Amino acid sequence: MPRPAARPSRLVRWSAPVVLGLSIVLLDVLQGPGVQYAGTLVSVPLLSAALGGPFATAGAGLLALGLSYGTGWLESTRSDYVPNSDVAMTRLLIIAVITVVAVVAAWHRTRRERSAGQVAAVADAAQLAILEPPPRRIGGLRCASAYRSAAQLARIGGDLVAVVETERGVRALVGDVQGKGLDAVRLAGYVLGSFRERAHDGLELDELAGALDLTVRRASLGQEVFVTATLVQVDGATGDLEAVSCGHPAPFLVSPGTGRARVLPVEPGPPLGLLELTGPPAVLRGRLEAHDRLVLVTDGLLEARRPRPLSRQPGGPFVDAEALLAEHLAGGSLADGLDGVVRGVTRWSRGRLRDDLALLVLERPPAPARSAQPSAGAEDDERGARSQRSGSTRR
Repeated sequence: MPRPAARPSRLVRWSAPVVLGLSIVLLDVLQGPGVQYAGTLVSVPLLSAALGGPFATAGAGLLALGLSYGTGWLESTRSDYVPNSDVAMTRLLIIAVITVVAVVAAWHRTRRERSAGQVAAVADAAQLAILEPPPRRIGGLRCASAYRSAAQLARIGGDLVAVVETERGVRALVGDVQGKGLDAVRLAGYVLGSFRERAHDGLELDELAGALDLTVRRASLGQEVFVTATLVQVDGATGDLEAVSCGHPAPFLVSPGTGRARVLPVEPGPPLGLLELTGPPAVLRGRLEAHDRLVLVTDGLLEARRPRPLSRQPGGPFVDAEALLAEHLAGGSLADGLDGVVRGVTRWSRGRLRDDLALLVLERPPAPARSAQPSAGAEDDERGARSQRSGSTRR
């Protein structure tokens, strides 16, 4: 969910009601004899309540009262209009009552905004604690991730993203916890903690999946819950790749040379928490070439749908994930590419994601060019220069 909208600047909060009030008075004066539009000055405190706080709204209400009475007094100087008539006093009373209502509404709105900001700050801290952002470089690979929760005012949900460097290479986990809410966040924390610890134990990738399966069954407290996950292992030096899928969407491979994204043929196994039914999942082995980008995703990307016309229900076509990933990740920086993917999904779904969205990209950079070995003659020249410098120093 995006951050709560920022409040307008102080200049806008104070100047907009003033401009509106003066515009109404000017329109009334230009319309000729009679007070015609002074009643619309009730919009001045209402506009201020939408933009600013209770004090600014109260000030706007006083301004509206002054402008209303001033309009009547100005009209009395050029006609027989009575500024203290019953109609004028009734108009002032209505403006005063509307001002009080607007002040109360502005006070409640600012309280909600403050509460939303505190919730967002707590969610940000929880995300840093549970979904620790991966480093830009790890184990000879470039790395980047993106996360967006589908829950209102939430930063974290049931999706998992983790990357660690081990003796076997870089190991990464992307998954999705069954369900929503705090229970999903709690189980996600258990799985992430177990992954970060057991990834260093020298287990094979399918054995690591079995260890995480045991964690899910222990943390479920007897409930029937499961976690879908994809585990990958990449050797940054050789590009050797291993991948397993536990009921989770397979990774995508984006090759900048071809400008295309394709799904890796990983054989899916049962989700974590249900592996005891079939045993460990099958391991796909392959290789990442230089500049290849391995993209791990969650259902939030694959299930993004365009809403039906004149409806809030997402019953339209699904997003073309392969085309979207190829468009934004076939070149350029990883961070900019992920931002483009998130914007594309949000634009396609009109901001109505059905599920949390998590993305992780691992790129194998090209091997650094080896520096040329100095020739024997160059080495002799260097030794001679050093001896000359040392001799001059002794003298």
